[in-house]
Amino acid sequence: MPIANAFLSAEQLSEPEYTFNLKAGFCESCFMAQLIDTVDPNMLFHDNYAYFSSISHVMDQHFADLANTISNKIFYDETLSVIEIGSNDGILLEKISGYSSNTIGIEPSTNVAAVARSKGLDVISEFFNEDLAGKLFAEYSPAQLVVGANVLCHIPDLNELARALNIVLEDQGVFIFEDPYLLDIMSKLAYDQIYDEHFYYFSITSLSNLFERHGLRLFRIEQIPVHGGSMRIYGCKSESSRSVEASVVNQLQTESDYGLSNLESYVAFADSVKKSRSSLVDLLGNLQNEGKRIVGYAASSKGTVILNYCGVGADMLEYVCDNTPSKQGLFTPGTHIPIVSIDAFAADYPDYAFVLAWNHMKEISEKEKEFHSKGGRFITHIPEACII
Repeated sequence: MPIANAFLSAEQLSEPEYTFNLKAGFCESCFMAQLIDTVDPNMLFHDNYAYFSSISHVMDQHFADLANTISNKIFYDETLSVIEIGSNDGILLEKISGYSSNTIGIEPSTNVAAVARSKGLDVISEFFNEDLAGKLFAEYSPAQLVVGANVLCHIPDLNELARALNIVLEDQGVFIFEDPYLLDIMSKLAYDQIYDEHFYYFSITSLSNLFERHGLRLFRIEQIPVHGGSMRIYGCKSESSRSVEASVVNQLQTESDYGLSNLESYVAFADSVKKSRSSLVDLLGNLQNEGKRIVGYAASSKGTVILNYCGVGADMLEYVCDNTPSKQGLFTPGTHIPIVSIDAFAADYPDYAFVLAWNHMKEISEKEKEFHSKGGRFITHIPEACII
């Protein structure tokens, strides 16, 4: 598998392309699902990172709601710092800064961090670890909140993360993380969540085990719809006065009932993924044999996984359209399909558009009503390939 966000220029097409073995495993001791072979984080988060959070209006509203929730339910001392790990282009940090004057973003990808700084935000371009946590504690005061959205799964050393949280948090401080939820991935067959940046696939069971080993605990969880199904966890130090809420206890039972602590559940998931792949290959092949024009919609990391795993290339998709200017004119990793603008899509509608960011299907459908009105149809692969 190529790096999911390593989009190629025309000149790079003739050069060797980095690939690695994309394999996921399950630990029967700590119940964590994770990648077996990992990619060096410096190859993933750098000065040419391809994902900018602010391109999605849905996510912008989501983060506005999260910032409001944090202000109303979490903040308790305005002198304490607020830290966002993986702050990207500042989409959440900017909103939190409206409620707290002592906010710091941590973003190792310098190009997106520069966008955040252009908004007047304080951003440090380093990876969050124990050393940085000590500096933050000393320079900005202890943290009443450490927050990260779709970032916990990107951190290869979770034990160091937990130790860093213990260093930087004030005794009553809170950490909040939102990440794709393992139970949603398995129940929806969302196997395209499994790629290089996502080192881990979290359950409440595995996260509880992780944090308890380091003097931390979860006290509240909330299921949220973003990214195709995510879990928002609230945690604190073990000695905090915050009580464990029923949401944690109930979700642990739900996971037990589903079998998330049993290897057999993951073997069954793998078999179902293979069937999902076959259904997509068959559908696209039949449409191609009928002479239909098919394109891809949204040059996403998930799309890289789908295209490469299912063997869908430029012989089947004319192009992939995307609204991110920095991706336009490039080619998809591994499959080398040209990426064009949304305007090019609208100028000459195809018969079918295969949505490669299925978690944004509702937003895309609402935006592309004219495509529908002219007879165009969308294709999705979740949980099995179908036309919608």
